[in-house]
Amino acid sequence: MENKPAEIVAEVFRHSGTRLTEDDPIVVMLMMQDQSFRQAFDAFARQQTEERLVFLEELSVREGNITAAAAKLEKYREQLLAELAQYANGQIAEAEQKIYGSVSQRIARDTEEANERLVKRLERLVVCTMAAALAVLLIVGWVIWRGG
Repeated sequence: MENKPAEIVAEVFRHSGTRLTEDDPIVVMLMMQDQSFRQAFDAFARQQTEERLVFLEELSVREGNITAAAAKLEKYREQLLAELAQYANGQIAEAEQKIYGSVSQRIARDTEEANERLVKRLERLVVCTMAAALAVLLIVGWVIWRGG
C-alpha cells in the first residue's frame, strides 16, 4: 500500500466499517504510523541481511577450518595405515624367521635321524652280506676239501 490517504480510508473502512475522510487527522496519524512501520521493517530487513552475511562469513571460516581438520585427519589416517602395514610386515618377517628356524631345525633333526637309520640298515646289510659270503666260502671250501 502506498501512503495515499484514499487507500488508508478504504483500508480502515474495510476492516472496521468506520467511515473516515481524507482530511481527518486520524488518517495523517495512520499514514505516519504506516511510514514508521515500513521504516522499522526496512531496518529489520537490513539488519537481518547484515547478520546473515556475518553468519555466512563466520560459517565460511569455520567450514575452511573443518575442511583443513578433515584433511589433517585423512593424512593422519593414511600415516597410521602405513605404520600398521609396516609393523605387520615386520611381524611377518619375524614370524617367518622363527618358523624357518624351527622348521629347518626339525628338518635337520629328521634328516639326521633318517640318515642314522639308513646307516644302521646298511651296517646290518654289510654284516649279513659278509656272513653270507663267509658261509658260501666255508661251504665251497668244505665241498672242495671233502671232495678232493
